[in-house]
Amino acid sequence: MLSVSYMQRGEVDIVLDLFAKAERAYEACFRLLEEGDHFDACEKAWAAVELATQALTLRWLGRTEPPRGTSWREFVASAFVKAGAPEGEARVLAAFFVEARGRLHGECFYGQIFEKAEHVPLIRGVEKYLARVKALL
Repeated sequence: MLSVSYMQRGEVDIVLDLFAKAERAYEACFRLLEEGDHFDACEKAWAAVELATQALTLRWLGRTEPPRGTSWREFVASAFVKAGAPEGEARVLAAFFVEARGRLHGECFYGQIFEKAEHVPLIRGVEKYLARVKALL
């Protein structure tokens, strides 16, 4: 998964910890959905995307937030490309990040708008995003 020779031992631990937290958040979102807590379920799904993205960007770019003047979309796409994803796939994955942030975190959690037909497929898409990030770590 991670090449220790590329990163300092402490950085490897941080990346692995971030990704483990992402997986736990994603698991928790389904428990919350079953309990009918749709807003917190969406927030947990977003947390999974955010934490996995932090693991990816820390691993490949050495930071968890974009430099000033760089959009999140550009920042996330560049991490995927540096990790070895083709440019087109990197753009699609970065677009998923932006959509999850806007729809799960903004619209559902903060806006308190949950539409099962709209949000559940997006939540399910997080699994694919996490799998791709994991493969690139």
